Amino acid sequence: MKNNLIIYGLLIIYFVLNVFVITPLNLEYYNEIIHPFMWIVICSVAVFLSINTSIRVKGEKDKTQSLVIALIIYIIAYFLLGLIFGFEKTPYAKDIFSVLKNLWSFAGIVFFQEFVRESLIKNEKKKAWNFILMTLIFMLINLNYSNIESHFVDLKEIFIYTSTTLIPAILESALATYLVYIGGAKFSIVYRLFITVPPFIVPIIPNLDWFGTAIVGVTLPLAIYIYMNYVHVNKSERLSKRERRSYNPVIYVPVFAFIALIAGFVMGLFKYQPIAILSGSMSPTFNRGDAVVINKLNTREKGELKKGDIIQFVSGTKYVVHRIVDVTNDSYGNKMFITKGDHNNANDADKVALEDVKGKVSFVIPLIGYPSVWLSGAIS
Repeated sequence: MKNNLIIYGLLIIYFVLNVFVITPLNLEYYNEIIHPFMWIVICSVAVFLSINTSIRVKGEKDKTQSLVIALIIYIIAYFLLGLIFGFEKTPYAKDIFSVLKNLWSFAGIVFFQEFVRESLIKNEKKKAWNFILMTLIFMLINLNYSNIESHFVDLKEIFIYTSTTLIPAILESALATYLVYIGGAKFSIVYRLFITVPPFIVPIIPNLDWFGTAIVGVTLPLAIYIYMNYVHVNKSERLSKRERRSYNPVIYVPVFAFIALIAGFVMGLFKYQPIAILSGSMSPTFNRGDAVVINKLNTREKGELKKGDIIQFVSGTKYVVHRIVDVTNDSYGNKMFITKGDHNNANDADKVALEDVKGKVSFVIPLIGYPSVWLSGAIS
């Protein structure tokens, strides 16, 4: 325990110096020299303090193969998301010198950090407090604190930051800790390199929105934990067949498939998409807090819309769901829709062009949109 207190003390000193002293100075060669040097020192002390202890790994070869296969599947699935969301260029230069510099500055830190994590586990392998403490400390250490104040300007930004960054960071750190526990530093290094390295060596990555980023950031660590825990149990624990079946990741496939379907439905990956109603302008047809399912229309289907249809369309910077009360044409003969909320006394001020129409209301789900209403009210 004494050795771990020394290591934790060094990590806390590093955190304070790095976040509040060194980083704000914006020193030259910080990423290439200063930052790696700090981790080399911490890693050297940690390894020295745990030199007389070790982690015994049963079924190491099978565990390693399983982890690599799981991560390869993740990488393939992740880049396939680009076919849905589109791709964006990575912000890192791709000449060989820049690639090597970035790998040393960022990916290289992974090696030092995970050997420190391994040292902490060697010294206090069975202590739950040790697992929790190192998970939280490494999570805090690896967060990006540049412009962090911009994520706390209102409740909306706090919610997005928590969903896309904070929760995934906690889960990633917890998974890295678990992987060290079942296989040593090399397991967590392999995992973190698969997550860290791609943007440095490939020209494009999927252009996920915040919701997609949150889903990937949460489901990836959970899925890998479930799978690797099953492999670990089968190779390391003496359990009955019935007990082993309870760890089988296959039983979680329907759960993850359901989560994937719901996430895709909410993100609008399918032809139908749910939309929460935030106002009472269409009452009594549907009310504030209800959700409507929108059938996304192609150009031909938009041209077939008629009086009485309820549509979703863009008005300025907002999405509106109102009823078509008349169909007309502009001065060039282009089809236009006059719309009105059922609860409103007057028609909408602007006519709606075909290109502004997004879809048509298919059916209503009462009350299910209230979480969005409450969130919208909180952040407005």
